[in-house]
Amino acid sequence: MTTADAPAARTRRPLPAMLLAGVVGLVLGAVVLEIVNLGIALIWETIPHTWETTPIWYVVGVLLLGAVLVYVVRTRVSDSGHAPLGGIAISPLTPKEYLGAILAILASLFGGIVLGPEVALVATGSVIGTLFAKWFGFTDAKDQKKVVGFGALGAILALFAVPLITGGMSMGGAPQAIEVEQLGWAIVVAIIATVAIALARLVASLLARAAGPKPHLGILVGSALVIAFAAIAMHYLTGEPVLYVVTSGEELITDLPALTSIPAVVGVIVFKSIAYAASLGSGFRGGPFFPAMFVGAAAGLLIALALPSGPSVQAAIVVGVVASVIATAPMKWPIALAIGAAIGLIMGTWTLVPAALIGAAVARAIPRWGDRIVSADHH
Repeated sequence: MTTADAPAARTRRPLPAMLLAGVVGLVLGAVVLEIVNLGIALIWETIPHTWETTPIWYVVGVLLLGAVLVYVVRTRVSDSGHAPLGGIAISPLTPKEYLGAILAILASLFGGIVLGPEVALVATGSVIGTLFAKWFGFTDAKDQKKVVGFGALGAILALFAVPLITGGMSMGGAPQAIEVEQLGWAIVVAIIATVAIALARLVASLLARAAGPKPHLGILVGSALVIAFAAIAMHYLTGEPVLYVVTSGEELITDLPALTSIPAVVGVIVFKSIAYAASLGSGFRGGPFFPAMFVGAAAGLLIALALPSGPSVQAAIVVGVVASVIATAPMKWPIALAIGAAIGLIMGTWTLVPAALIGAAVARAIPRWGDRIVSADHH
């Protein structure tokens, strides 16, 4: 091989490791996702079904146990995860760092904290990529980053692969034609969803500033009690199960249309947002997107119920989900609109794309107030 060929060889060389890391990441990501879903279902559905109503002591006890376990893991095992306010960060993880990260995530999610499983998958894919980069002998930082990135990408795809195959993300019953005359309602849904998420992130940012970068047992425990109070209050005020507040809730999005009471839906939005804010900023570990999607879906359902002659329930929920996702992470306009269109297609049909694009545009235009606090704390 000549000297001129060397750069091309270095460019091609990471590809086998990248593809292998992606495939293994996808498989193990699906396994981790199944473990998370089974654990949450056992703790928050199967066991509570043994009682007529989930006891207050059980809700409080599980949440407090989760808070204590997160503190123990972060202080005694490894504090290698990142705060959910920062979105999803992909970086190399050693097995020891992964152990600390995944244990803190599982303690949070099983404990009913209102965060999603997406970070568990990213961490799993990242450690796979790190190991493959090491086994293939890559010493260049750029090559290592590519392999780690593909491992994480493969794992995160597990979130969408199974629902796409089974149709689990589809709302069904989408309009057969574009509701042109009713697109104005999409602006209202997007505003409600985006403001709810923006306020939650603002409160979470203030809480994170008070907690600091190190785990704070008092704030973790206090936040767990706030989440427990929110879940119990929602249950006693609306009669709906605490599951509508605890955990990330993405599995319940397709069940939301079963709620037909406007006060109940308002209660779900308010108390879920309170619990989400407490979960985001207090030092727990997990993803920020799925709980936001649930809040957005509930905002869409609210408008569909409040305007009987307005949007279909399915369309309104899709717009709420789109707006909440865009409100959760900083992104450029083209990316925001592309995500809006993709969610519209995945959850419905092409007829929902225009409304989804309106939801994405409104959410992108509304300021993310909490980000200013986070940014200031990092400078």
